[in-house]
Amino acid sequence: MSIELLLLLATLAIVFYIWQRRTFSFWKRHGVKYINPLPVLGCTREFLTARVPFFEQIKKFHEAPGFENEPFVGVYMAYRPALIIRDLDLIKTVMIKKFQYFNNRVLQTDPHSDALGFNNLFFARSPAWRELRTKISPAFTTGKLKQMYPLMVEIGKNLEASAERLGSGSCIQVKDLCARFTTDLIATIAFGLEANALQNAKSEFFYHNRAIFSMTLGRVIDFAIIFMLPSLASIARVRLFSKETTKFIRKSINYVLTERERTGQKRNDLIDILLALKKEAAANPEKYQQAIDLDYLVAQAAFFQTAGYETSSSTMTLTLYELARNEELQDRLRQEITDFFGDEDHVSYERIQEMPYLSQVVNETLRKYPIAGYVERECSQPVEGERFNLAPFHNMELPDGMSIYMSTLAIHWDPKYWPEPEKFDPERFSPENRNNLNMDAYMPFGVGPRNCIGMRLGLLQSKLGLVHLLRNHQVHNCDQTIKKIEWAPTSPVLASKQEIVLRLEKVSG
Repeated sequence: MSIELLLLLATLAIVFYIWQRRTFSFWKRHGVKYINPLPVLGCTREFLTARVPFFEQIKKFHEAPGFENEPFVGVYMAYRPALIIRDLDLIKTVMIKKFQYFNNRVLQTDPHSDALGFNNLFFARSPAWRELRTKISPAFTTGKLKQMYPLMVEIGKNLEASAERLGSGSCIQVKDLCARFTTDLIATIAFGLEANALQNAKSEFFYHNRAIFSMTLGRVIDFAIIFMLPSLASIARVRLFSKETTKFIRKSINYVLTERERTGQKRNDLIDILLALKKEAAANPEKYQQAIDLDYLVAQAAFFQTAGYETSSSTMTLTLYELARNEELQDRLRQEITDFFGDEDHVSYERIQEMPYLSQVVNETLRKYPIAGYVERECSQPVEGERFNLAPFHNMELPDGMSIYMSTLAIHWDPKYWPEPEKFDPERFSPENRNNLNMDAYMPFGVGPRNCIGMRLGLLQSKLGLVHLLRNHQVHNCDQTIKKIEWAPTSPVLASKQEIVLRLEKVSG
């Protein structure tokens, strides 16, 4: 090896050493208690080596020994400093009271290779997200949900029919059945399309919904960058949606938009809202330049489809898993379903909202299993005027672009707020106990102005699916049922590493 090459390597090693020393001294320089980083990997070794999913890495930061009384903890996402907020009052300050400093998400994808990911409401950045949310919110009003409800009930009946076809006594993969139900439901109420996932094992809609959360090595790397190193998103050309899924969604939504424009049909659904956006953009091209772009409209539909599919199907799956392990709770819920159904063909929209024990059960599932597992925000400091600092806990002024993380999973499992957190106990949410709860420690749908826009729809479809599935069926543990859930290490949301298999029994009488 030549002397010049040795000198070059030595120089690079010294520069890297100095850079890393400087980078990993950030929190120390600012007097913030922090978790000691490892070279190159920072504090995220377990996530980067695929031992734990990202939400569990955030939970581990929250629960790190020695920081139990700290309002926040400094960490390093690889080389990037980030802050884990533990104190509920500070969480409320960041997410609600001082939201003007935290109105962007940390997560980013590549605007060039992933137009559907970059432009949707979830990823949209300020100020575009606010206007977009205002335009899309009408799709989720109580009035709109009531209009959609008869369509949802039909899918609920299809779910019952699917359970009948599976046969009493069969052991089933619960997530597959629940995900087919939510696929059909979202396709129907949002786009006016029949996905036929419950009837057709090879439904295209179901295939592409599932593909978004199927983790190949390439997808794992993409999601790692989206979650942890978003500044590299454009360089690495990361994508939320694969090329194949993007092509399918574009084709499907473009077809619906074209047909709806041609026929003039109104369904009061998301497609109608997107068409209104398109017309408004055509009338005011300078003001609404983005909405002229088909991908901008398709992006909203794409994320609505995937988010609605995954969150509600996971909520249903985990509820059924807990009810199979606690059969007395399942019996109580089925009795309530029987009482509310009576001789009716279905439970009305108003009546399903009045089912107290059903609400308690779903609320407790989301307490024990908040599907996203964490929330995050990016600090946006103004060029002029008052800047955000960590008062009253610290006088540090956060740098512009600093990432903030809060572990909903850790808070939902904190015995300080939830006694016996590992116990599935719907009585926590009974009317008698509501006054004993600190609801600031309950955030399954996020917190503040950027919380989940589809929260009410998500709750409604989860409840409807459970009602129709448990109306004439029971779920029980079988030989294949896992004793304890381990999280899939590469999943972006809470998902069991092993399939959840339960025995489905027809209720007699």
